[in-house]
Amino acid sequence: MKKLKASIIAKIIAWVLCIVSTVGSIVLGIFILIGVSDEFFYKTREEMLKNAYTNVNLNYSMQAYENMGNNTFSQQLRDRSFKYGIVQSDNLKGIDLNDIQSYLSTNMTDEEIKTMDADNFYVLQLTQNDRYGVNWSSWGCYHDVLDIKANVDPYFEEGSKDWIGVYADHICYDEEKGIIYYRADGKYYPVQKFKLNYKSNDEASTYYYSYDFEQKGYRLFLKNTEDNADASVSIAAELDTENLVEEAETEIQIPEDAKQNAESTYEDSDKIETILNGNGIDSIVNLAELEDTSFNHNNWGEILLDDIRSIDGSELTVINAGGYSEDNIVNKPGYYLNENYTLIVEETVNSQNYWVVSIVPEYSEINMNTDSQYYETGWIINFYYDVIDKNVFQGFGISIFVMALSFVFLASAVGHRKGQEGIVLRMFDRVPIDLLCALVCFAEFVLFAAGVFGVIETEIWRCYGAVITFYGLLGVIMSAIGIGTLLSICVRIKAGKWWRNSICYRIYSFIRNMFAGIIRHIDLLWKIAIVIGFVSFAEFVVLISFYRDNQVLLWFLEKLIICAVIFILAVQMHELQKASRHMAEGDLSYKINTGKMFWECRKHGENLNKISEGMSKAVDERMKSERFKTELITNVSHDIKTPLTSIINYVDLLSKEELKNEKAAEYLEVLQRQSSKLKKLTEDLVEASKASSGSLPVDSQKMEAGVFVTQTVGEFEEKLSLAGLELIVSKQDEPVYIMADGRHMWRVIDNLMNNICKYAQPGSRVYVNLDANDKEVCLTFRNISKYPLNISGDELMERFIRGDKSRNTEGHGLGLSIAQSLIKLIGGNMDIVVDGDLFKVVLTFNRYMPNPMEIIEAEKE
Repeated sequence: MKKLKASIIAKIIAWVLCIVSTVGSIVLGIFILIGVSDEFFYKTREEMLKNAYTNVNLNYSMQAYENMGNNTFSQQLRDRSFKYGIVQSDNLKGIDLNDIQSYLSTNMTDEEIKTMDADNFYVLQLTQNDRYGVNWSSWGCYHDVLDIKANVDPYFEEGSKDWIGVYADHICYDEEKGIIYYRADGKYYPVQKFKLNYKSNDEASTYYYSYDFEQKGYRLFLKNTEDNADASVSIAAELDTENLVEEAETEIQIPEDAKQNAESTYEDSDKIETILNGNGIDSIVNLAELEDTSFNHNNWGEILLDDIRSIDGSELTVINAGGYSEDNIVNKPGYYLNENYTLIVEETVNSQNYWVVSIVPEYSEINMNTDSQYYETGWIINFYYDVIDKNVFQGFGISIFVMALSFVFLASAVGHRKGQEGIVLRMFDRVPIDLLCALVCFAEFVLFAAGVFGVIETEIWRCYGAVITFYGLLGVIMSAIGIGTLLSICVRIKAGKWWRNSICYRIYSFIRNMFAGIIRHIDLLWKIAIVIGFVSFAEFVVLISFYRDNQVLLWFLEKLIICAVIFILAVQMHELQKASRHMAEGDLSYKINTGKMFWECRKHGENLNKISEGMSKAVDERMKSERFKTELITNVSHDIKTPLTSIINYVDLLSKEELKNEKAAEYLEVLQRQSSKLKKLTEDLVEASKASSGSLPVDSQKMEAGVFVTQTVGEFEEKLSLAGLELIVSKQDEPVYIMADGRHMWRVIDNLMNNICKYAQPGSRVYVNLDANDKEVCLTFRNISKYPLNISGDELMERFIRGDKSRNTEGHGLGLSIAQSLIKLIGGNMDIVVDGDLFKVVLTFNRYMPNPMEIIEAEKE
């Protein structure tokens, strides 16, 4: 208990030391960086205060100019310890700054102005123009800006030129003067160049005009003419009266008004060309005269303005410029139309220069009771110097050392819990690591923003203690969050495989598994992809015929979702099919992972798993029953074997004695016969149990089946003769090889031949055939049964089953069962066919094909 309390206390102390040292390291580190970047280490407190107050003067000078003429605001600036005066002049040369008459506005008294020293002036230059508004150009001490006028940007000089863009809201046409104008900001700007197309009787012409600002009219500077054969033929067909007269023979009459219209068309075309041509190239033309012809501005077609903009003549807005004042009509070439149809106009910029003259106060002159920026910057600088005067580098080093030492202790202790082995993860440690980092970063950002804006909005900066307390508490909270996050990462690293508990890893695993699944089921998915691709292509062709941007996008998104779902369902159906195939092949241990399957697929998979489990249970029960039977037979046979051996031994001893009683000798013979039969039954039971359980050893070797059959069948030749049976053996001439255990093979054939000797019809034939192909070797035994066979072949191979259900025959029904078990044990197969009284046993083995070297060696032997 004491050790537990000591460990808890040690962790609490380590936490406190780590948080405090972290906050101290961050604060002192920031102080050092600020000191290096802002040269705090190289300047005195007084120099830094002077520089800070100079920046405050720059800000206050802008505010003073913006509120020039506002006496209330001017007094507020004075209350904040800012004293200034505003001068209007191109430069400060010749301006007496100690004269109150030199200022447009000031918040200083006459006495203060008279006693000011120019060496202490701080000056800000501002330029105001009617295009760019107010812009501050330069600032500094009085002597630094005294000759600053020569360096002013030309844009802000009085009378400088500037190009500006204005919007032309209409393109107008003056019918009285024949001039085309751009209208912008209530002014009319003549179109400086335009191109006009005209088709006459036999040619098409393009006219190029430029505006002459002196003549106030358009001058023709270029004309291009092209033959217009089609137009000529068309017009000639309409106007050739001679042809019309000649065609009178075809009873076509030409109206008189048509002839007059044709003649007037020729006259109007000549007049139009005369107006358009004027007196030739470089002559002034009066396009207003076209309004009395058929080629007025409504029929101009497409005209090109300033080689930039095309417009139909009918779109022109008709005006009468004669009724406008000369100020509204611009008659000088200081403008042009750009590629964006914007009118670029050159304007004169009128500007005025102002100078805000102020005095940088001393620290002792600042009013500490107002929201003065001098006070804000001053206390920060003073606080900074108060800190760095106490050997900030040594404190920073100590903080870093304590922080590292305490964190190492916490990192070593975290994750261990008394009474539990290994690393113990808390709920906080189970949050995905990338999500945790994102939440922590967001929380730290919110706290940082709250710290920055909280001080500004609540104005607690006026109190040193309040600011230090606020930021200290904020630093503790932020440090505790950061340290806790790092310790959680340490626990995850200790536990191992920390990267797996992340959203990024899960996304990666999902994508990896998806691609792996696609590759694994590529033989299935490519067929589905072809079908879906064909259908989607057909839909796409139909969709683009009625093109809609939103519809195509929605269709594309829909296809992505549908294709993904279909692919996943296809993969799951393939998994279900694979599972059913495994179960059909007898693999009852195969399981389907249904955790990520959809709806009905999951239910079907669970049903298959249940079927597998049910069948496995049934097979296990059957195997358990078989094992129980085998064990029972083995145990009972073993228990019977011991007293039976004693009986046989005693019977044998009695048989060696001379018995006078004939009845006793007869009884002894019965005992001897029955005990031998019981001994044989017990041995067969044990052998049958071992054979069915597969516990007999097997030594498979290459053997020539034909020789083996000849030798083994020869052993029964005499016994078959005594039973009145004729043996007929048929086999191939070429050697036929199989892999089998000779000992077990002999036992199988021995059982079959004994059955034939016991149960075959006397006087009949027994056939033993050996047939072979490239893959299999078949050994067949056939005979005619002595007794009627009223039982199937499968039942005959079961234990204690006899062909004679009356059970009057010899045997105990184990021979065929033992033979079948032994055949399976050595890798063969045994089938029994019963057809009336015909009894046939077929033994099947895989054929062994020796390599050429084995054949050569066999021939040598």
